[in-house]
Amino acid sequence: MQTRHETSARRAAPRGSVTATIPNVGEKDKPGQGVALIVVAVMLLSLADALVKSLGHALSLWQLLVMAPLVSLPLLSVGWWRQGWGLPREVPVWCWIGVRSALLLAMWIAFYAALPWIPLSVAAVGIYTTPLFIALLARLGGEALRWRQGVALLLGFAGVLVVLRPGSASFTPAMLLPLLAALCYALAMVATRHHCRAVSPWLLALGLNLGFLLMGIIGTLGVIALSPETDGFLRRGWQPLDLSLIWRIGLYALLMVAVNTWVARAYQVAPSALVGIFDYAYLPFAAGWGFWLFDEVPDAQTLVGMAAILSAGGLALTRRGG
Repeated sequence: MQTRHETSARRAAPRGSVTATIPNVGEKDKPGQGVALIVVAVMLLSLADALVKSLGHALSLWQLLVMAPLVSLPLLSVGWWRQGWGLPREVPVWCWIGVRSALLLAMWIAFYAALPWIPLSVAAVGIYTTPLFIALLARLGGEALRWRQGVALLLGFAGVLVVLRPGSASFTPAMLLPLLAALCYALAMVATRHHCRAVSPWLLALGLNLGFLLMGIIGTLGVIALSPETDGFLRRGWQPLDLSLIWRIGLYALLMVAVNTWVARAYQVAPSALVGIFDYAYLPFAAGWGFWLFDEVPDAQTLVGMAAILSAGGLALTRRGG
């Protein structure tokens, strides 16, 4: 999966897609189409994450990272070829593509490693703290922090504490992994925004999926060499595949290709501030899939924390403010 960035205000948005290309000059905004695209895209993204959660107790993460690109790479290659973009000529650009891919790969490994152990709604709250990390990184980089962003940081941090409940019996270290994923994603968006803006989103997607494939191979070899008899999503070796596993892996890969392209298009045809707000529809969708597929019922504290994160995200995404 890839990042997306705002093309006009140079602001990065939450998780889930390839970087949006700069819209065609003169193309009229289509806010209705943009909202529809982002809502469908995050619904599919939450379903893809639910599929990974369902695979976490039967498959190896490294097996998933190898097999999913076997489906997505040919589709992305066709998309890049039909788009007609050339390859970057500057060596530093290729270096930044690699840095970006490594950060996003770390994000997905951290996020997926948490899914077998924590409710999907809790993982969703953690990963959607990305705009808060973006605001914090901007402040550390010397940018002025507007009052709304400052309030968003405090509100979002409070929401995270309410959901994770550190020190309580319900807290587990796995709950910190989505926060680590959000930080990696924020760093990747900064790299994308400043160093990869002119790169084809299809090429960025190809680079990341090649990284998935390479990391899957490395992880598999590491498991074979270091812990061939252990269990767990990260330490498990390759498992025999039945029809149920095969169709879920294939569906996951197809969902991610659709998410990548539809989110990018949403940010092309509608104002980013509007699309960014509806991006947060991922949270209720994730809670819905968690309830339907895994009988996960968010308690009152999780719902309160989720509401705080939603409010904080809305403030962090607001363009204007003093």
